[in-house]
Amino acid sequence: MLVDVLLLLAASPADEGIVVTASRTEAAPPGAVSVVEAADIERMQPASLLEPLDDVAGVRAFSTGGAGGRSFLSIRGGEPNFTLVLLDGVKLNDPTNSRGGGFDFFSIDPSLVERIEVTRGAVSAIHGSDALAGAVNIRLRAPRPGERGATARVEAGSEGDFGIGAGLETGWSGGGLLGAASWYDSGGLTAGSDLRRRQALSQLRQRIGGFEARLLGLYGHSDRSAFPEDSGGPRLAVNRERERGTAELGAVGLTVRRAEDAKLRPGLSLSWSRQRDDSATPAIAPGALQGTPALTADSRFSRFEAIADLRIGRGPLVATLGAAFLRESGRSDGTIDFGFPLPVAFDLVRTTRSAFAEASFRPAGGFSLNLAGRYDDVAHGGSRWTGRASASWRPAAGGPTFFARAGEGYKLPSFYALAHPLIGNPALRPERSRNVEAGVELARGEGNLLRLAVFRNRFRDLIDFDPATFTTVNRDRVRASGVELEGRWRPLPALSLAGALSRLDLQSPTPLRGRPRWQGALRAAWQVMKPLELNAALRFNSDYFDSSIPTGLIRADGHGEADLGLRYRLSKRLSLIAAARNLTGERHEDAVGFPAPGRQLRATISAEF
Repeated sequence: MLVDVLLLLAASPADEGIVVTASRTEAAPPGAVSVVEAADIERMQPASLLEPLDDVAGVRAFSTGGAGGRSFLSIRGGEPNFTLVLLDGVKLNDPTNSRGGGFDFFSIDPSLVERIEVTRGAVSAIHGSDALAGAVNIRLRAPRPGERGATARVEAGSEGDFGIGAGLETGWSGGGLLGAASWYDSGGLTAGSDLRRRQALSQLRQRIGGFEARLLGLYGHSDRSAFPEDSGGPRLAVNRERERGTAELGAVGLTVRRAEDAKLRPGLSLSWSRQRDDSATPAIAPGALQGTPALTADSRFSRFEAIADLRIGRGPLVATLGAAFLRESGRSDGTIDFGFPLPVAFDLVRTTRSAFAEASFRPAGGFSLNLAGRYDDVAHGGSRWTGRASASWRPAAGGPTFFARAGEGYKLPSFYALAHPLIGNPALRPERSRNVEAGVELARGEGNLLRLAVFRNRFRDLIDFDPATFTTVNRDRVRASGVELEGRWRPLPALSLAGALSRLDLQSPTPLRGRPRWQGALRAAWQVMKPLELNAALRFNSDYFDSSIPTGLIRADGHGEADLGLRYRLSKRLSLIAAARNLTGERHEDAVGFPAPGRQLRATISAEF
């Protein structure tokens, strides 16, 4: 709810880290995790990871202002800051920002991503704070033992976007080293926004005795400009000045774990990340809602986490015991212009000590049971127990698997909500969630899978701004329920189909923005011949509520669009990937006043050496 805090504030005239799936003891249980592979991302030629994530069942993802705007991602009706985002297990949510910890997916270059794992449902028993609605783990490209080579690519689009990238990989029998770098410019032709992003990645893997060590390093820098969120964008904004910002992201992760075939598998994961976000937001003129003053914010946030665990057993019974230490430090310096620049600054440090346990039991008869529990002790912030349980049953080999899950989640109040000098409330309670789901999954051979799930989430003690007391408070409760259908089908060796369909029903004291009741996608890929693949996609969403200062609350129209693409190997070393997006020229707005691009073409030429 903190996405809207600044709008309400101005209404006053005075105013593999660890291998992360749904479990540490086993492969992901049926229906728990959806995966977006690198090939799916390449086919779309996206500017950010929002586009492929929006095709995942139960996920709504889009930009609130073009490439230079902010990210919106909701899992099963949750707020954007209810999703824990990880980079190979390294946590990325920044609690110092006014979005309450929501992550900006434009900060990661899609070309560096190997796969994305999306876990739906409360998983604080696995990850601790922030995983109220689910988790998104972004897996970066990694070296492969014995592989050597170099890559280079050039990408361009009809909207003026342009990018280049290069990578180098060398492998040996016991490990490998990979380095990659990229640069991207959105061109500034869409929705009055612009993004310039550069990024560098390095990954090292090495076997040492019976252990495998992995070292990750990532650095990213971006400059962006766009009309402010809720300003009405290029179509409605009265003040035509843009919001401008600079962001940096640095992350380092080290994981050491004993080999898979051992009965005792000790593991240690150390990670450190640092984020910087400097922004200057112009005033928004009043409309149906009162306007907001000009704002500046320069924030710094760092996080250190150490996780040690011991995995015990093989076969039908596997258990994990572990402990973790987390230290988060954030500060923000800024101003609010009330005719004079009013300084607003805060500085906060938070440490959390945790213990966790998990066990998976696979007796005979196709049954599987997974139980997880976690205890988190926050310095000067109390303690919390969370749990998660899942069960599945496959009555016959080759038949359907029935599954059920229940979990608890919580999110500690953001530094912004706790310590902001004007609206902060140090007495805030953690936001909480509970979810239950049940369904059936049918897997037949390679590449064929169908999953149907029904779910119900309950979110409590949600943090919102109270204009009567002029502070943040715990008050809202939201219930979200729905149905998801997700599948993959390979009717022919050269033809693959994939699709997702979601229905979401919300019970909320106030209408929630950006969450359509119906949403779906259908994708097809056809290997016409060895060097040529053709692909196509259809996607749609129904009407949903949205809001802006010029319009107030409105019901935005749904839309549908169609894409075509190809991947063609020009020679042994050269490949072409092209995507024609929104072929029908559908004109729609994912956020009020920000027109989405019409027809557009993106293409990448890559070389291997």
